Amino acid sequence: MTLSIIGLIFWALSLDKDIQNRLAQGWFLPPIEIYSAHQSFKKGMILSPQKIERKLQQFQLRQRQMDQPLLDGDWLEMPASSCVNSYSHLELNSEQVAACFLVNLADSIEAETLIVVDTENVIARIVDLTIPQDVESLNFPPVLFAQYYNEQPILRSLVQVGQVPLQCLQAVTAIEDSQFLEHKGVSLTGTLRAVYRNLTKARFAEGGSTITQQLVKNYFLSGEKTIRRKLTEQIMAILLEARSDKDTILQNYLNVIYMGANGPFQVRGFGAASKHYFNKDLETLNLSECALLAAMINSPGRYNPFSKPENAQQRRELVLQKMLELNMIAKEEFDSALQSPLPQKPPKRLTEPAPYFVQAINKQLANWNIDAEKGLKVYTTLDIDAQEAAQTLTYKYVNDLESWYESLKKKKAEGKELQAAMIVVDLSSAEVLALVGGRTFKDTQFNRITDAHRQVGSIMKPFVYLAALESMTESGDMYSPLTVINDSPFEYKYEGQSWSPQNYDGTFNGPVPLFYALKSSLNSATAQLGLKIGLSSIVDVARRFGIESSIQALPSLTLGAFELTPWEVARAYTAIANFGKLKPLSLIRKILNSNGTLLYENNNEPQLVTGEENAATLVGMMKQTLISGTAKGSQKMGFTAPAAGKTGTTSDTKDAWFAGFTPQILTLVWVGYDDNTPMGLTGASGALPLWVQFMKAYGSRYQPVDFTWPEGTHTVVIRSDELSRLMPQVEGPIEDVELILRSSDETFDR
Repeated sequence: MTLSIIGLIFWALSLDKDIQNRLAQGWFLPPIEIYSAHQSFKKGMILSPQKIERKLQQFQLRQRQMDQPLLDGDWLEMPASSCVNSYSHLELNSEQVAACFLVNLADSIEAETLIVVDTENVIARIVDLTIPQDVESLNFPPVLFAQYYNEQPILRSLVQVGQVPLQCLQAVTAIEDSQFLEHKGVSLTGTLRAVYRNLTKARFAEGGSTITQQLVKNYFLSGEKTIRRKLTEQIMAILLEARSDKDTILQNYLNVIYMGANGPFQVRGFGAASKHYFNKDLETLNLSECALLAAMINSPGRYNPFSKPENAQQRRELVLQKMLELNMIAKEEFDSALQSPLPQKPPKRLTEPAPYFVQAINKQLANWNIDAEKGLKVYTTLDIDAQEAAQTLTYKYVNDLESWYESLKKKKAEGKELQAAMIVVDLSSAEVLALVGGRTFKDTQFNRITDAHRQVGSIMKPFVYLAALESMTESGDMYSPLTVINDSPFEYKYEGQSWSPQNYDGTFNGPVPLFYALKSSLNSATAQLGLKIGLSSIVDVARRFGIESSIQALPSLTLGAFELTPWEVARAYTAIANFGKLKPLSLIRKILNSNGTLLYENNNEPQLVTGEENAATLVGMMKQTLISGTAKGSQKMGFTAPAAGKTGTTSDTKDAWFAGFTPQILTLVWVGYDDNTPMGLTGASGALPLWVQFMKAYGSRYQPVDFTWPEGTHTVVIRSDELSRLMPQVEGPIEDVELILRSSDETFDR
């Protein structure tokens, strides 16, 4: 007996030391917080009044009526006539105004911004009414969409006990531990009552834990149900009560308790739960809301008001009944709270918090060796609308493919999962707006954008043609889009090997101009062109455009028979779209520690890696891909805005690519199987449709304007009869073509 007592004492001392060591570090280390980019309404953006209304609801601002004051965080929609009459000094045209929105984002009743939408669904004006003056955009604060404590995905908003409404404190103690202020960590009556109920029901029906014990279990221990763990919990609860006051214990309990989930992120504590379930700060909650949060502590899944409203309502009633019995509330308050409606699930800005994007952020932070011990605020480039569209469309599209094609459906039945990945880049800044590394992060965490090396196929061809545009023909003239090259069968022998590339359809076209070979993705013509200008020149262009993976100067280089990550492809194509200006793709704008000290800020300057005229000429050729080339199907799918791009299909259809860009954004799509199983889909049939879906959903907000061509280039329309002379063997109709030529280019190479 004596030895047992001595052993118990040493055990208690050891547990006490554990408590002291943990508390010496502070209850909660600062988190890593990851924020989106500013969300904005911009002048010239194409958004209907209905879409603007939905976005304001997603920002979770409060909608008001015309006769109500507009306070901080409020907005109202004004009919066109009221808007024109109320703001006559702005000289709005009543025939052109469709609707106006008045938004107040500041802490002053006068801080109002007017958004004017015209009859073409274009944001025609944004007016800061405090000046008044037209501005280019209305910016909303960055959104916290991911948070990590000790590398664990947790959403938590720390609160002081003084910030918590009294009725919330009362609701918690009433339902969880009515003797909290009286016991010293363990309630003997509560423990005996739990033992009795568990024995009579022949199962684990009640734990009998005090709030202090629950804090110990959630903060210091695991949730396993063993006698040893329970005894440890009770001893540590007594020790913790000896070292902390009741306010500290209750405060940390309210910050640590599990309150549900938001995607992969745990919602921990009342502060985060208040935001998650009510979109309110905890200080503003009323009695019914406090009672609901207290009701959920027992089982957030079972009493979730969004998915289990009947359970939630019954449990809330039980909490209110306990509060009434303990004289914490009056009967009138009980009756009123009982009639209050449950919260409705708010519109989500992100159906899941951009897991592949966050993964790429964390990888970058690890590579940079940034000290996160003092906490970090990471301000990213993520555009919530772009990310949401990319995530939802990618997942739906892959599932659709597996239902449309019998061969893919069969592979699905065999356990093979078709994958797709997408990256979206803002061309003005090279910032990544959206990143999706697979069909669903839940099933596979492998990020195919940043980590998958896939054969690129015809996606490589623009670099062959750019190398040509930088070179001279055998006659001493510069290559141009109209330079005639040969698309015919040929055999190339090297190092004891023989190479005879075939076109995709098995036919050849004879002499064709450069632009035609690129837009039609002709293998034979491209291979012969690459061999003429020199493989080392193509490697040089690829390196200058940011391609870092291993590539060798072999003939198959011309047709993309090597592997790159989609990240590398997107970086290189961004430089093409920016007319030869290379800038590293960025996921992060700036990083602060919890003290506000700036640790990193992205200020990379672009580097010119080819003449702007050369790159612009290439972009003009790549526009033909979507007009009459391998991606012309985009028009039938409903995408008609000016854009350039290139399809990519690898041997045996193991990889399908499409990289396309407008003057504003670049979007790259890859589709395939992780184990290189052939799919039977090409870049045009496998990747292009998803690109079109995204561009119609997100890219449609941009004005459908053409590229602004640099000095030293000009637009030329080549008539169909002139083209027929250049490529007499090409069958089928030939139409007029608009190309970009350099000042030094001749109209025709004769």
